Amino acid sequence: MNCAGTGWRNPEQDTAETVMRTFSSALYITGDKAKEQYAPLVPYLDFKSKLADLEDLRRNLRARRYQLDFEALVNQWNLYRSVELRKRDIESRRLELRNQIGKLKEGDEVQQLKVEAAMARDDLKHLKESGYAIADAFVAGQFLGIPNELHELTPEGESGEVLFERTVQRDDVETVGEDFVEEYDSTCYYMTQDAALMDLFLPMNCAELFQDAGYVLFSNPDFVRTVLVEAAREDPNSIYLVNEEVEIENKLNLLHLCGGGSMLSFLGYLTKLSVFPTALPLRLVAPGKQYFYEKIQTSAVQTMTATREAPEAIEIFDETIELYKRFYGQFQMSYRLVRVPAHLLAPAESMRVDVQVYSPKEQDFVKVADVAYYSDFISKRIAFNYHEGKTQKFPHMVSGCALRAIDLIKILLQHGVRFKDLGFLNL
Repeated sequence: MNCAGTGWRNPEQDTAETVMRTFSSALYITGDKAKEQYAPLVPYLDFKSKLADLEDLRRNLRARRYQLDFEALVNQWNLYRSVELRKRDIESRRLELRNQIGKLKEGDEVQQLKVEAAMARDDLKHLKESGYAIADAFVAGQFLGIPNELHELTPEGESGEVLFERTVQRDDVETVGEDFVEEYDSTCYYMTQDAALMDLFLPMNCAELFQDAGYVLFSNPDFVRTVLVEAAREDPNSIYLVNEEVEIENKLNLLHLCGGGSMLSFLGYLTKLSVFPTALPLRLVAPGKQYFYEKIQTSAVQTMTATREAPEAIEIFDETIELYKRFYGQFQMSYRLVRVPAHLLAPAESMRVDVQVYSPKEQDFVKVADVAYYSDFISKRIAFNYHEGKTQKFPHMVSGCALRAIDLIKILLQHGVRFKDLGFLNL
C-alpha cells in the first residue's frame, strides 16, 4: 500500500502563523536575521552573468511566460547596486583615513581625521542596517526568482519537438487488471497481483540498466529541507511539509517529504561539496519513492550526473536519451521522445525531454519519464563546486526521472500486458 501518513501536512491548510513563517527565503538570509535564523548555505550570487544582458533576460521570461515583474527587478537591481557601491566607497575612504592617521603624529589634523573616520564608520553601520531590507527585497524577492537560461535547442513556440517516435500496432488489445490498482485519493492507492509485481521489478530493471552503463547506485533520504527546495526552484507548496515535534518561532528551514527517488533527494549530498575535477563526471542513480502533493506518489528511478563543462553535460544528456530508448524499447507499445517547449519548463530547467507512452484509455500520449539539463544553475545555488587552479567553478548538472512506475503500470494494464509478458524482468 502506498499512502502519505498523517505526519505530513499540506501547506495550504496551515495556519496564518505558519504562512508568515515561510514567507521569507530560507536560501538567502541577511545579516540582521543571523541571530534568529541559521544559514546552512550561502548561494553563489552570479549577478554579472544573470543581469549582464537585460534584453536576453526579458526574452527568456517572455518565452517561458514567466510571471516576474521585469521593471521592478531592474529598479531593485539599480537600488541594490547603488547601495553596494556606496558601501564600497565608504570602506575605501576608511582605509585611506586609517593609513593617513598612521603616518601623521598627534595634532589637530590627526584629530580631524579621527572624527572623519568615526563618521565614516557610523555611516557604514547605518548603510548596512538600511541595506538589509534592500538586499532582502532584491536578492530573495527578485534575483533568486530569475529562471535558468534557455538552451539554444529548447523550442520557444507552442508545441514541443518530437525527437523520436516508435509506433506499435496492437489489434488484440484487451485491458486487464483494472482492479489491480485501487485508488483512494491523490495520496493513497493499493496495488495487487500483476501491478504489485511490476511495481517491484520495473524499478530494479531500470536501475540495473543504468548501473550497466556506469552509474553508481545510491540510496537517498526521503526528506529535504526548504533551503534545497528553494535552491532547485521547486514550489514548497507542491511538497509535503512535515510536522516537527519541536516548533521554533519564525523558523524558515522546514522539513519536507519528497522521497528518495526524486531529484531533490540528491541535493543534500551535493550541497557544499567540493570535488576534484578528475572526479567528474559523476553518474548516480537512485530507485525510491516520490511524494508530491496533488500527484500520485510512486516508485521511481532518478538519475543525477554532473560534469565540468556544458558540452560534456549535453553529451551525457544525449546518452541518457539513448538509455531511455533501450528501456522503453523493451515494451511492445507506442512511445515518443519530445523536447519540451520553453513555457512548459520548470524554472531551474534549461532544456528537457519527456518520454511519452500511448494510453488507450486517454487516446493520447502520457508522460512517464523525463530528463532535464540544468547547466550550472542549481550547483551555484547549493555551492556544489570544483577548482581549476585558484578558480572556483560549478559543475553542469543533468537529472531525470527515468521511470514513474505507477504511470507506466497503468498504461501496461490498459494494453493488456501481464507480468508474465515482461520476460526481461529477472526474478
